[in-house]
Amino acid sequence: MSTPSHLATAVTDNSCAVSPGSDTLLTDTLDVLASGCAGDNIAIDDLTSTLGSKCFAGLLFLLAAPNIFPTPPLVDVALSLPLMLLSAQLVCGARRPWFPAWVLRREVSTEKFAMVVARLGPLTRRVEMVLKRRFDVLTGLIAHRLIGVICLFLSIMLALPVPLGNAMPGAAISLFALSLLNRDGIAMLAGVVATIASVAIAAGFGYGAFQAGEWVMQLIR
Repeated sequence: MSTPSHLATAVTDNSCAVSPGSDTLLTDTLDVLASGCAGDNIAIDDLTSTLGSKCFAGLLFLLAAPNIFPTPPLVDVALSLPLMLLSAQLVCGARRPWFPAWVLRREVSTEKFAMVVARLGPLTRRVEMVLKRRFDVLTGLIAHRLIGVICLFLSIMLALPVPLGNAMPGAAISLFALSLLNRDGIAMLAGVVATIASVAIAAGFGYGAFQAGEWVMQLIR
């Protein structure tokens, strides 16, 4: 995998850190991590150090985006828990995400991480090409907390047993994360639309399950 030229120095120095305020795209940052600058394994601590000032939104994206694609059983639940923690901290106005030390030490092989990045990369890069700073009042400090509330709600939805119901909440959180990364109010509004669609899908499934339950009860009587 080739390394973006503007990040080559970071890899040469065996450091994955991106300087605060860097305008490097999230996709390029993830490509650097996937290239092996952190070694054979990548810990959560490596992610927080590499993402720098983009840590909050970057982690939200990394934890939410895999849900857009089919995942093995219980992966959605495992991803929803740290998403809930991050979202709650966003609501509280935290500037940097906090995780227990044992979570920061959790590792995944660079090879597996690279596979996830390769899967997400084409979609993410296309989205980032159209994102830009606009209507940034929708991504300001007050909006940060509102986005945190919505993402907390969506994170809970991810843990619900709704068949094929993870894609839309995962997409909504990903859009909110990208809106924060790029100060793009249009992406924030797209996240709101995806949230409404998520609620509609969950409500439709709940109504269908309720109707099926009533039908079964009538058969039993």
